[in-house]
Amino acid sequence: MDWSSITRYCGEAAIVVGFILLLNPLIVGMFDIGDPDRYRYEASEVSFSASGTYTFSTHPVPLNSDVACFGDVPSRSCVLERAIHTNGGITYDGPTELFIHNEYSYVHIWDEGFFQPVSEERQNGTVWYGLEAVSQEEALKYIATPIERTDNGVRTAIETGAYETSDELSGAHELVQADDSYYVVYPTVVQEHRGTERGLTVVVLQWLLGIAGAILILRGQRHRVE
Repeated sequence: MDWSSITRYCGEAAIVVGFILLLNPLIVGMFDIGDPDRYRYEASEVSFSASGTYTFSTHPVPLNSDVACFGDVPSRSCVLERAIHTNGGITYDGPTELFIHNEYSYVHIWDEGFFQPVSEERQNGTVWYGLEAVSQEEALKYIATPIERTDNGVRTAIETGAYETSDELSGAHELVQADDSYYVVYPTVVQEHRGTERGLTVVVLQWLLGIAGAILILRGQRHRVE
């Protein structure tokens, strides 16, 4: 190998390294380097009984799985649905298509199980709204996400017990099915630093590496044409 070939090879190598350094912000973002935020997630197993109740292996945590009255946080919709169930439904005046487009597919009534919201337009122009019982198996099949379709962090929390990250975890508080068991992943530690996405040291280092990368690209290009 002659000297010109070595020089050309060094120039090409410098260009490659230069581009890597120039694109370091993408690498830093991909691996969350220097992000001061911290989240820790853990998994709680949810056990459902035939009597229409459920328990958590830890303390009760919120569940956002397309079901009203699910989890430990009461809501206005939950109170209304319970009242509708107690009264055997309600009637109102108004077009069906404008009445309560449900934000959820099922309602859970403690000690009784799962119900599906239904409505029926009556001959006198009123609309009846009520709840229709569905089997627990049918409801869980619809609302629980199979573990293989969840975020990697959710799977890790369920399989190992915990998962730590610098970003909020997609899929937290959702009901997840793993074989014949059900789980919900929830945050146990949240440390957020507003306005300081990256530390000053990391930002300065990004700039220096970017400048070094640009210099290497220019020098590499010069060596290639010599």
